[in-house]
Formats: sequence, C-alpha cells, structure tokens
Amino acid sequence: MKTADAVLCALSKPETADGFISGEALAERSGVSRQAVWKAVRQLRLMGARIEAVTNRGYHLLGTGGILSEEAVASLIDETFRACVFVYQKIDSTNTEAKRRLAETSDVRSLNNTVIIASSQTAGRGRLRRTFYSPDGSGLYLSIIYAPKEKIESPALLTATAAVGVCRALFSLYDADAKIKWVNDIFMRGKKVCGILTEGLTDFERGGISCAVVGIGVNIAPQNFPRDIADIATSVLDDKKADTKRSALAAAIVNEVLSIYTSGKKGFACAMEEYRERSLLTGKTVRVHPVVNGAGSYDAQVLGVGEDAKLIVKTEDGKERFLDSGEVTLHSN
Repeated sequence: MKTADAVLCALSKPETADGFISGEALAERSGVSRQAVWKAVRQLRLMGARIEAVTNRGYHLLGTGGILSEEAVASLIDETFRACVFVYQKIDSTNTEAKRRLAETSDVRSLNNTVIIASSQTAGRGRLRRTFYSPDGSGLYLSIIYAPKEKIESPALLTATAAVGVCRALFSLYDADAKIKWVNDIFMRGKKVCGILTEGLTDFERGGISCAVVGIGVNIAPQNFPRDIADIATSVLDDKKADTKRSALAAAIVNEVLSIYTSGKKGFACAMEEYRERSLLTGKTVRVHPVVNGAGSYDAQVLGVGEDAKLIVKTEDGKERFLDSGEVTLHSN
C-alpha cells in the first residue's frame, strides 16, 4: 500500500469521538515515520483532500474532495471479480497503459479484470481517432482489461453493455438519469458526459479477439470545456463544490460492468434490454455518417437497437439497415 493510501485509510477511520488522530498514532497505524505522514498529508491535500491540522490534537479528515485511491477503489470492488487496481495521477492514456501491460505478457488471461485508473490523461483517446479531453480533478478515466476463457465474439456488445453499467453506477451514486447515444456515449441534459472506447487484441493462433480493453471517461464536475466541444459536452454534477466521489464511482463502474460481463447470455440480454430503454435515438431522425471511404451520409429514422448492439434504421426509401459501425448525429430541423 502506498504511504498516501495508508494515511488516507487511517484518517478515514480515526476511532476517536472528535474525528482527530494524532500524528504519532497516524504514523503507527500507517507503518511509517512522522515525517512520512507529514509528506503524505501534503500530497493528499494537493490531490484534493481537505485535512485539518490542529496543534496537540492531530489531523482530521474533512472530506476527500474526490481523491482517487487504489486502496479505496479496491476495497469497494466485489472480491469475486479478483480485480487488480492501479491508480495514476497522470498518464498518457489508460487504454494505452493497459495495452502496454498486455504486450509485456505471454498470458493475457493473467491480466483479466485488471483496472487502470487515472486522475488525468495527456493523450486521452476516443472513437475514430478523436482526442478525449481529460483534465485533472474533474473527471474519471479508467480502463478494464477483459480476457475471458472464450474468445470475444462481439466487441460492440461489450461497449454497449459497458454503457449500461456506467448508467447504473451514475444512478447509484448521483441519482442521475442518464441516456445512451448509440453506440458509446452517455448523455445527460442533452449533452455528453461519458465516452467509451473498446479495443481488442487479436489472437492469430485461435482466430478472433482474445481480450478487450474497455476504456471509460466520465466528466463528473463542472469545467470549462475547450471551444470545440463546449456545445456538446457537460458534466454529471452541476455544483463545483459537490464531492465527485471518484473512488466510489470507479469501483461502482467496475462492479456494474463486470457483473454484466460475467452473467452469461441472459445477463447480456437483460443489459441490452436496458440499453434500449435508455436509448436517446429511438424514434428520432438522424444523419448517418458511414466510416467506409466513399460512402455518403444519409438521413434515416432510428427504429431501435438489436440484441447484437446494431442500430436499426429506416432510410428515406423505406429500406431497413443494420449499422455496426459509423457515426450518427441527431437531425437538425
């Protein structure tokens, strides 16, 4: 356990009526020196924790300020998943780090349910090679390595059901009623609060995809978005002073997503039913932008979402199409 995590854990359980714990007791319970405690407290404050220090009384944790902690996240994840959690304050990309770890092992199964979490990303990525704005302190960025015994048949289904897991987690922590815009975006109040990027690792010997990296980025606290996304992005919370509960949210997302992934065909079917209930596009007219070179955009009405996460649309000439790739935008009247 890192020193800062150990000190935070001790501060969270002061075992005193007034909530204070002396520096000496804090050092003893954390297994470090008094000087190490002082450095850890300073680090925790820089990370957003509100810690009061009073002479002859010690330290008092007033609030975590949304601080991310390996210890806190791991303690809240269901033990049956045997998840291995790594937290970074800054990283290029959690998906990139997950793929680095996969490239360094000959047994990808050994990394199943590994979770990479970051407070900020310097090179966050979204679908279609877009960048994902990942500032420090206001968001949560994580990747889950999913390496089941069987090969993965449908990465799109993993993305779609992960979106359901995120919606469930947002509701459980913030009572948020989120919607899903096919295939990977979570919306609140008509704007995007979360994006999901799933990348697969091909198994050339057995054929197909042996494991997937499911990247999830959530805008939690209000922030000044860059001009190019200011009109389409928003945050889960609308109060800058609210506790973002980032450790709790990270654990809730992991629990919800992995509970779906490990629930078999019935679990995936139930998740897809919820996906359809939360669909932002069903019944609406959209502009379809195919990713195939040379294919032109066209208008269509969204009829629904299939069990395989394909978007079902009807074109202006009355034909039905089943989309497994591409981009759709709401039609502007």
